[in-house]
Amino acid sequence: MSGPYRVTLLQLKPDLSAAGSPTDKLDLGSQSLEDVFALAGKLQKVDISANPKLEPALLVYRGEKGWRIVANRGLLRVHESTSSIDDYWTVDSPKGLANLPPFRQSNASASGTPGSWSAVPNRPRRRSALRTGFEIVGLLLLGVVLIAVGLWYGMPHRRLSDLPGNVVVINTSPEKESLFSAVAGIYTTGTGKKPGDAILEITPDGHVSLKSIGKDGKPINPPRIDGEQAKAGRRDQAACLVTSFGIVAASEPNAVKVGRFRWQRTSSN
Repeated sequence: MSGPYRVTLLQLKPDLSAAGSPTDKLDLGSQSLEDVFALAGKLQKVDISANPKLEPALLVYRGEKGWRIVANRGLLRVHESTSSIDDYWTVDSPKGLANLPPFRQSNASASGTPGSWSAVPNRPRRRSALRTGFEIVGLLLLGVVLIAVGLWYGMPHRRLSDLPGNVVVINTSPEKESLFSAVAGIYTTGTGKKPGDAILEITPDGHVSLKSIGKDGKPINPPRIDGEQAKAGRRDQAACLVTSFGIVAASEPNAVKVGRFRWQRTSSN
């Protein structure tokens, strides 16, 4: 049965019976909501203990928007984009996906039978009409409150646009170009040649790419981040970049930090 979602398998066997190779990628085409839930249930059971560096995933698209579903310690994570480093929701079963914004369906019914007035004097009828009006207003206000609460608990709270207090974005030249040049280069979390290593490339004009090394020793395509334009900034007077995956800050000569992780420069651009 076709549906509004398009699904692509990453690092999975076609029947989701087991994990595949780091380069496995299969487009399943159009799938219904129930199909997506069924695929997520199979993904949740995939055992990667033999190769923990694998990251089996479902890429689910609806129109131009996409999400990434992965299994982690028996739970399902739904990233708010197809990137594995983006914010995510966590649910304990495929049924829980139905409560998340990407898969939430409207069950509102417009059916109903309007009531009729009984033969009563005008004054009681007016009181009844006023009471009904107040009840409608009360229900509307309650609905607004419930929607606000649902959005608060259903959406990720961290916003990439919320910068730490010690970070200042620089928009003026030539200081912006100088900051980009200060952190430009190629950085890795290891040698950049072993499976599981990550490579961060920053160009002198501030474009950022983030790649992972696959089991064959080559970068996995497509990259996690491919040429994203970062913003130049300063954190505690040190040069930094503001990206969709966090703050890339110069921490010492020939090294940067992204969160708690240190990346070593291997070459300059």
